[in-house]
Amino acid sequence: MAARRMWYDTVGHGHVPALLCAIDSFGADRLLLGTDFPYENGDMFVRAVDYINDPQIDTSAAGAILDQNVSALLGISQAAHGGLKAPI
Repeated sequence: MAARRMWYDTVGHGHVPALLCAIDSFGADRLLLGTDFPYENGDMFVRAVDYINDPQIDTSAAGAILDQNVSALLGISQAAHGGLKAPI
């Protein structure tokens, strides 16, 4: 039986040290964007996504969390759908 790997979400309520700890503990490649929507909405929802781009977070780690990891988890080729780019 193949070993199963765990995935974790980034719901950290905008707390950068918690995200850095998760990256150090699990690896950025095991993290997926997560929010507590609809329980957090408005500015709190925006912060749940924006804090991943904090200057303390490596840009390649942020890119993996926000874009690439979900494709890996779901087995979706990014080339097949032109990449997952969030609107700015």
